[in-house]
Amino acid sequence: MIAHFVGNGASKKYYYDQTHYGTVVVGNLSKDISNFTACSIMDTKVLMYLKDKKMDLKNKNIWCTPDIAKHAKFHKIDGLWHAIYTPVHRYSSGHHAVNHLSQNKHLKIIHLWGMDSMWSEDLTSDMDDRVIRSKRPPLHKDWRPHWQNIFSKYDKRYIIHAPKGIAEIDYGKNTKYEYH
Repeated sequence: MIAHFVGNGASKKYYYDQTHYGTVVVGNLSKDISNFTACSIMDTKVLMYLKDKKMDLKNKNIWCTPDIAKHAKFHKIDGLWHAIYTPVHRYSSGHHAVNHLSQNKHLKIIHLWGMDSMWSEDLTSDMDDRVIRSKRPPLHKDWRPHWQNIFSKYDKRYIIHAPKGIAEIDYGKNTKYEYH
């Protein structure tokens, strides 16, 4: 079995060039991917965006922490909110989703798309025009060790989709870059 996590970095565009099957999880709320298994949300600013825009998520699975699920219920935000994550300092929605997917014994391969911070200092997101943020700290410095830890814990194959010519970061023997 195969799963895909689609983040919000610029390289997310490579996801559209392929035919996909299996589980598809998106980070936050993707602008242009409507066919997904679940959405991973870790941010109250995203919740407020969903509330303000009255987004129709009635039949969408949303993976989150208990605190986010509680906020969604309090603000009456539609969606099937699943409080399946335990908060970890400096985990992104991608870390939580990939860690959760990795626990599924039936999944053998997990593809990561749109995760530019894995090989660059680019922390921009296609959410930036919808959820305005102040300047982000250099989160990639915290995120990369988290990725290495997740990947080393599980007997899975992780495929990181990236543009040609990037400087690879070594994430361990069970990771591989696929270039587009």
